[in-house]
Amino acid sequence: MKIILSRLFSVFFFLQVVSPSVMAAQLGLPAPDIEPPTILFNEGNTVIEEGIKTFSATVTDNIGVANVTLYFKSPADIAFKPRKMNPSSADPNIYTVEIEIDSVITSKLEIYIRADDVSGNSIFEGQKFSPLTYTVIPSASAGKVITSVTEPPAEEEEGMSTLSIILIGLGVAALAGSGGGGGDGPSTGSVTITSDLP
Repeated sequence: MKIILSRLFSVFFFLQVVSPSVMAAQLGLPAPDIEPPTILFNEGNTVIEEGIKTFSATVTDNIGVANVTLYFKSPADIAFKPRKMNPSSADPNIYTVEIEIDSVITSKLEIYIRADDVSGNSIFEGQKFSPLTYTVIPSASAGKVITSVTEPPAEEEEGMSTLSIILIGLGVAALAGSGGGGGDGPSTGSVTITSDLP
């Protein structure tokens, strides 16, 4: 009984796969498109510098490409973020997208590409659970100077500002005017402050 059922299932499956194209040929209709697009993606160097990174892939299809999407995330992100890849003006089969990468935010970048044709067939370069991985490093050309937290702060220039000199002079005048001698009579005096204007 199992053999009969398996043979019937095989024949039924074969007819389902073959009959649409046979029927289409008999009726003069175009055969359904079951061929997915093809993606040619050069992964390149897996170590990339921070900044704006351009990803490009060559995508072709026997009928027509509907859209190409690059999905990316850092290991700390929960889900991939989609970014539409646009066809190049020089070659419509080359799709490109730019992503800004910061090595302070992430040290790794995971990507995969999905291409869909006009008939709804899809293909992937990389997978959601097995993405292409890049290591992100700081840019050598950025010329950033990062000071260590343990370094002492830069020393200020020697000398006093004009405001400091005036405040010290007023403080001395106030002390001199409060009568440091302890006598009963009023004490008088004058203070002259000379300073360069800022």
